[in-house]
Amino acid sequence: MDSPDIESPWLCAAGESFCGSFNIRVEEGNAADILHVLEVPTSSVPYNCSIPKPPPLPIKPCTKNKYPNRFLHCSFVPKETNDVWDKLFKEGNGADVYIITMDESCIQAHSSILSIASPVLGNILQQSKVKNGFKYIKIPGVPHEAVYAFFRFLYSSCFEEEDLKKFVLHLLVLSHSYLVPPLKRVCEYFLEQGGLTKENVIDVLQLARNCDAPRLSLICVRMVVKDFKAITSTEGWKIMKRANPALEQELVESVVDEDSELCYSFRITS
Repeated sequence: MDSPDIESPWLCAAGESFCGSFNIRVEEGNAADILHVLEVPTSSVPYNCSIPKPPPLPIKPCTKNKYPNRFLHCSFVPKETNDVWDKLFKEGNGADVYIITMDESCIQAHSSILSIASPVLGNILQQSKVKNGFKYIKIPGVPHEAVYAFFRFLYSSCFEEEDLKKFVLHLLVLSHSYLVPPLKRVCEYFLEQGGLTKENVIDVLQLARNCDAPRLSLICVRMVVKDFKAITSTEGWKIMKRANPALEQELVESVVDEDSELCYSFRITS
């Protein structure tokens, strides 16, 4: 007897905006990302011996506010390893899972790899029954290209830069919903480092709060406060105003508080 397809556990956004509620309750711990610079110990050996002098200290020490340069590249693994896993994903040899996207297209995958890469997908596959030799997972509401980029990342931890630019919001939601922290960090970093615009900052703010990304959420609020007049004229603000008036009130209060602090600072210095 045919068994029903398993659908993904998150809700897709309504209309052109990501202002819909995603009803996400998954939480994720944040790993500390602090590197300490070791001081060069003072040597008691005279300089006339054969031991060379220590190298100079680095000019700019590493801090927790600096992201590693690896985020600027499209791969986190050696090229040879990347090629092997990319080939496995693209050719689908030995695949036992079909991923069904919103346009009814299929992506072949391997249940063993998906279960290791994502505990959420692993649970879904455990509940899914085999149908004609395959298990099926439906992911509605997400473009086929975004779903393809997401599952490719699960295999090889790589992506096309153009796909990230185009589908970063979809990938942020997918990575949070299916518990893929490395991809989630990539999406957050991309948005924090220039991916925010006046047109998308409201959508990103709401996604950041639904996807447990507090740093990204704070950056969005600061951008709204800084360019409040221009952002309130965007389509994203108008949709948010109707769908989430509480957030609108919160942002307006943030602007008022900022203006009050500026006035107070001006009185103190004058």
